Amino acid sequence: MGQPVQVYLDSLSRYAAAMDDLSASLESTRKFLVDADVTEDSFGLLPDSRDCAQVYEQRTTDGLETLRNGADAFSDLSDAFRELREDYERTDQAAAGRLGAGE
Repeated sequence: MGQPVQVYLDSLSRYAAAMDDLSASLESTRKFLVDADVTEDSFGLLPDSRDCAQVYEQRTTDGLETLRNGADAFSDLSDAFRELREDYERTDQAAAGRLGAGE
């Protein structure tokens, strides 16, 4: 028989909360970038400035997508940790019920 597995339910809740914080942080950063309102004219009127504006726009668009994907990934991890905790709790309660605990 293998080693018993110990699951610390409070740790799973803390991991879920940490994932929520990370997701919120990434989403907040994304919102700051969206609200920055950097226009094409912010780079000047010379032709080279227009090129800089296009590069900035592309990088910002890519960055916003990356931040959104990161926020979604951490949110999904948070859900997974909460679901894992609930599953362990249900399993423990079912095992205790079969063994007559609490009677």
